Amino acid sequence: MNDLTFETPALVGIALAMPFVIALIALADRARRRTLLGRLGEEAVVQRLLASVSPARRRVKRIVFAAGVALIVLAAARPQLPGQVKRGTEGLDMVIALDVSKSMLVDDVGELRVEKARRAASKLIDALPGDRIAPMVFAGAAAHFPLTDDKAVSKQFLHDLGPVDLPPGSDVAEALEIASCLLRPDIKDTWNDECAGAGGRGHGGDPLPGEDDEDVVATEDEVELEERAKVILLITDGADGLGEDDQAMRPLEEVRRAVKLGVTVMVVGVGTSAGGHVPEIDYQGRPSGKKYDRGGNEVISKLDAQSLRLLAQAGGSEARYFEWGASEPDITDITAALATLKRGALQKKDERVMEELYHFFLFPGFMLLVIEACIGTRRRVRYPERRR
Repeated sequence: MNDLTFETPALVGIALAMPFVIALIALADRARRRTLLGRLGEEAVVQRLLASVSPARRRVKRIVFAAGVALIVLAAARPQLPGQVKRGTEGLDMVIALDVSKSMLVDDVGELRVEKARRAASKLIDALPGDRIAPMVFAGAAAHFPLTDDKAVSKQFLHDLGPVDLPPGSDVAEALEIASCLLRPDIKDTWNDECAGAGGRGHGGDPLPGEDDEDVVATEDEVELEERAKVILLITDGADGLGEDDQAMRPLEEVRRAVKLGVTVMVVGVGTSAGGHVPEIDYQGRPSGKKYDRGGNEVISKLDAQSLRLLAQAGGSEARYFEWGASEPDITDITAALATLKRGALQKKDERVMEELYHFFLFPGFMLLVIEACIGTRRRVRYPERRR
């Protein structure tokens, strides 16, 4: 019990003081009763009238009431003990890579493309309760959060970062490469150090200089009990046109490499064929005016559906290409496609939790109050009128 803690320690002091407060109230009530009885009449007559009153029962009622209230207040203080549990879940691992480049600020879908994509991505995350999500946003570079089963964190990450937080551009190839690193960090030889720093693949946690390896305790929070499906969901408005040169072919190469590693790639195109004007952004990342090219012409962005379909085909099937256009985004096709993939078991090892103990105080306290209400203040006396 040395590790017992309370979520609200102030209530512990109130609980300890409660019996003394009730005792003071009882003393004051007793003095008030004596004063009133002295005003009723002769003492002998009053004693005969009060022959059935039991002072002992009254004291018991007060003690039981004080104990009950103290226990209930202690329960409200939320007593806790540290503990460890093992939790297992079944699901898959998925990277949601959201394009937040300037072209995603075009409003040809009834709202900004990025806003529609964020809203639909949030709905999708809510529809995957047992899966781990690694949220990623990218433009000219990519920023990501590790795989987590905390849905609120995943949704918040996708909403918090925008084009002002990343270099300009839309590097789909880098997003696919880093997403593959996040999902398959176990295959070291394949990457040739290209994944350093992605998903914990840097040198964080290595022994300090002069520290032996055996002195470092490995703390693995999760262990994969069986193979889980790995999925990359790429949400963008285009792949900048897949061409013949090496740079333009990089997205296709990254998709093919991911597929070889057992990663399923799904592509979502956001936008319309009509497109719209690409805006400039202010220091807060909000649209501000129109963007012009070097020739002074307005920059128009259209959904590059053809390139995105090629990416989906490189991933194994054109059926894994989806579009979110002017109508309300429909995630049922995506969830149906994900339902066909294998959801492996994942066990969390020795997760530290605080075990709640309030019920050990609340129930006895409640029962003591019930018992106090059932205790009468009078005892049975035969012919009390004959007592002298």
